Amino acid sequence: MRFPLPPSAFILLLPGALCAQAQPAAQTSEATAEFVKAAEAGAPERISAQATVARMEPSGKATIVRQGSNGFTCSLFPDESHAPVCGDQKGWQWFVAAMSNQPKPPAAGGIAYMAKGGEHYETSDGRIVMKPAAGTKTVKEPPHWMLLTPLDSAATGIPTHPNAGGSYIMFAGTPYAHLMIYQDPKMLKP
Repeated sequence: MRFPLPPSAFILLLPGALCAQAQPAAQTSEATAEFVKAAEAGAPERISAQATVARMEPSGKATIVRQGSNGFTCSLFPDESHAPVCGDQKGWQWFVAAMSNQPKPPAAGGIAYMAKGGEHYETSDGRIVMKPAAGTKTVKEPPHWMLLTPLDSAATGIPTHPNAGGSYIMFAGTPYAHLMIYQDPKMLKP
């Protein structure tokens, strides 16, 4: 999972009224349908089919594309990865806070899915950071789900880097620390 990138890294989307004027309605409708399908790929169908779908900008601002009914929201990361993500209400608030550079998330205890995997940034010493900087590298992540609640590696014994056990604390030592579980969400049965 990657966090805030400059606006230039995101495909700029015009507000709905301007977009409708700039493109024929059929193309706009087709592009919206493609966006919804891509965003839904972030979670198992039993979740994403009933989820709200929103376009998120690098600033954290979100525009609802489709209203849902199950408390989850799905989107694509507003960076060059366009990785699909779906989070419950607290999870979605967590992502919006991270993207809008808030000092800490407003709520803990959320859950989110990234069934297509994602990416993160690592420093040369292996520390995972929220933003790219000189010397960071991009690392691909497999399909996973996340428990978006603050965890302390020293208190829990959970590692702070991907490992053979498949779970680790990402962004350790920050208010955005959370548990990453490398397990394909689409394989989880209700």
